[in-house]
Amino acid sequence: MKEWQTRTLAVAVLGLASLAFAGPVSAKELSEKSVRVLMEYAWTILPAKFTMPDGKVIEVDKKSKKKETLVPIEAAREVIKTGYNSAQAQLCEMWEEQTVNYDAMMLTQRIKNKWTDQQLLYITTLHRMTIHMAAGKLKVSEKDGEQIVSLEPITPSKDTCNDEKRKKVREAVAAQVEAAKPFVPTKKADGPAQPVPASQKK
Repeated sequence: MKEWQTRTLAVAVLGLASLAFAGPVSAKELSEKSVRVLMEYAWTILPAKFTMPDGKVIEVDKKSKKKETLVPIEAAREVIKTGYNSAQAQLCEMWEEQTVNYDAMMLTQRIKNKWTDQQLLYITTLHRMTIHMAAGKLKVSEKDGEQIVSLEPITPSKDTCNDEKRKKVREAVAAQVEAAKPFVPTKKADGPAQPVPASQKK
């Protein structure tokens, strides 16, 4: 990984930490360079083909449709911030809060912006990637000049999840849900399914 990307990733992590549990408006405080680096990582791991739970197949032309698939930087900032709060919920094994946080974001993004299926898949990928980055489980390397981004398993850490942190997670999720209320339809918005952590699978 290029040196400037390494530094930018480190800055992004610190920036997200400073925005932990902040309101939606604070997402603009994450630098454009940091957001763009994370957006590139998400593009790298974005699948070219994804099958939704209902059987619908979403295909992404990664050779010539990058511009049409990526979302504007301001939308990406919101997704990254939501991903950070989802990471805190997952690290504290607050599975319900993590799901509610993700669903509220998808409701807002889907209704407010009218994204294509490919863009919704990209948003989901950016959110998932941010979770791993915030948990310290995002690995970026290079092989034969090609950038390789890997998402490693996340292990919950009860030692760092005191009552105060749990309270902040709940408050952040409540703020996300409140911000989504103007866009809530009569039925739950759909979008690419958020992968279920291995620790939740039975």
